[in-house]
Parts: sequence; C-alpha cells; structure tokens
Amino acid sequence: MNEAESLTLDELSREVDRILREKSLRGAQEDGRVTPAPDPRSVRYYGTLGLLDRPRIVGREARYGPRHVLQLVAIKALQAHGLPLAEVQRRLYGRSNSELEILLNTVTVGTPRPAPAPAVRWVELVIEPGVKLMVEENWSPGRSPAALEDRIRAALAALSGDGGTKS
Repeated sequence: MNEAESLTLDELSREVDRILREKSLRGAQEDGRVTPAPDPRSVRYYGTLGLLDRPRIVGREARYGPRHVLQLVAIKALQAHGLPLAEVQRRLYGRSNSELEILLNTVTVGTPRPAPAPAVRWVELVIEPGVKLMVEENWSPGRSPAALEDRIRAALAALSGDGGTKS
C-alpha cells in the first residue's frame, strides 16, 4: 500500500489482520479480554485513546493510510505479548513511522510471552478474633519451633506497640 492509497474501516481491519497473521503476531490474550485482531469497534476505541491518528474524512467516510496500519499492528503485537493497554499507550505515544517499524522488528515470532507467576496458595489460620496467620500452603519451618515462637512474639509486640515489655 503506498501513501496515496486509503482504506475503509473494514479494509483497515482486514489488512492489519493479514499482516498480524503473516508475522505470526496474531494472538489473543489468555483471559479473552483482548481480540487477536482489531475489529472496527476496537479501531474507533484506539482512536479515542489517542493510540491511533485521526482518519482522513472523504465525503462522509473515514479513510485510513499506511501509518494507521503500522499503529494498529504495533498495538496488537504488543497486546499479544501480554502488555496491558496502558503500557501499550506509554510505548507508542508520539512514535514516528520509522520508530513503529523498528518496534515491530523487535516484537518477533520467537519473542516469548512473559510467563505468568505461579499461583501461591495460602492457608489462613484464625488465632483469635482479629488475628489471622497466613501461611503458604507448602511452607515448612526452616527454624526451630522456639525461634519461630520468638519471631511471633516480636511481631505481636510490634503490633501492640509495647516493644515487647508486656506479656
């Protein structure tokens, strides 16, 4: 597509989808909140957020050019790699076409998605009303019971504000 060409909203969505597929960057986030390719509604939304330049209006129809394609491919590529929209905005704001192209060359097929942190399961023990002890499910004491008791006493003293003078 050269500078003189312009796309309708539907054509823009299809072109961006084609490029994302071609570059193997078309991926949805695992939680399903982000679409793998921009639909017309998403394109309009990105425009309201300032992520996408305003389209040229011809007659009563919005027309999009090569820069819009670059912006949308960059948005979707970063989202496919797990970045939230706020971070995408931060990374793309004010970028030139050449900067967007460089960014797209760094977001490649082999770029791994950040691995989700393993979920930590906690066991909650109610000591008395208002006092709970939270322990990781697979925790085992690395200290002697007496040393652990001393740490618990110190924590209680810090909570009561007496510095450990009351018992």
